Amino acid sequence: MKTTIILVCIAFLACTASATIITVSNNANSPGQYTSIQDAIDAATNGDTIYIHGSPTTYGDVHLNRSLTLIGPGYNPQKDQPLTVNINSFYLDSVAGIKGCSNSTIMGLNFYYLYSGGSPSRFDNILFKFNRIAQVNLSPGVVASGLVIAQNILDHFYYINNVNNLIVRNNIIYNLTAGFTNCQSVLITNNLYFYTTVSSNFTIQDFSTIANNIFLNVHPNTSFSTFNNNLIFNSGNDVLPYGNNTGSGNINGSAPIFVNDGGGNYNGINLGYDYRLSAASPGNDAGTDGTDIGPFGGIDPLVDLTGTPPVPQIKNFNINNSVVLPNTPLDIYVKAKKQ
Repeated sequence: MKTTIILVCIAFLACTASATIITVSNNANSPGQYTSIQDAIDAATNGDTIYIHGSPTTYGDVHLNRSLTLIGPGYNPQKDQPLTVNINSFYLDSVAGIKGCSNSTIMGLNFYYLYSGGSPSRFDNILFKFNRIAQVNLSPGVVASGLVIAQNILDHFYYINNVNNLIVRNNIIYNLTAGFTNCQSVLITNNLYFYTTVSSNFTIQDFSTIANNIFLNVHPNTSFSTFNNNLIFNSGNDVLPYGNNTGSGNINGSAPIFVNDGGGNYNGINLGYDYRLSAASPGNDAGTDGTDIGPFGGIDPLVDLTGTPPVPQIKNFNINNSVVLPNTPLDIYVKAKKQ
């Protein structure tokens, strides 16, 4: 017999004297303090942490208008109960023009849309990490600074406008159809960009710093940007830098050679593949910092394709004797990981 342990079991490990831990679960088998993420956010105060339990049922839409930390189990958890947190649309909201969601951290969730929540939508210093996001559109009325998108899986589309001090690092990004505009101080480093269609294009903000990325079947369009130690292959124009861009150390026209890409199958991101560079790859130790080019190198490398946040989690919890007689010990097997 098995049972499910909600993340509240380890929540106390991250608790601080000034913050409250709140738990959410809409799974009847493992109840939390709230069944709705939005209800938990509305009840929270700035600085609180919300642990969200995986569920087979979507949590609907979420409007984040407070400074909070949201933690889910990851987009591909490897444990007895591999349930994820699925959100339809996630909105970054202000409160009456105040930077309501500033200084927030969002980890370990799946959401289909990431949107700016209003006009103007004001926020500073937000971290998205270990999430899987299908579409990002931060454009209508955004006035923002200090957005970090790190170690996520991004599918199909993202568009970011008017966000300064933007860092995009160590992500796997598939079939990107847009990019950045009206942004300043943009750093794009150690990402894997790939497309199904050969010789596709996408736009990067001019005057960006672009380093240690893999561009596979796709060409980045930008001007006055700096390209250092990137690898580009099968893009239709495997030359970096080009035009009025500058840079050095780029690997042009060489295949990245992954450990396992399904034999060159780039029709979507397959979480069962291994997109690390193989020993034969020209990108090994070829980054500006001496680590691998791509998402598994750099100062904050992608560890795996599970999206597991760096908090202790119980991976297995089994009750070995399903029938317990009076005065008989309960035989429990627990396996946890400190992350």
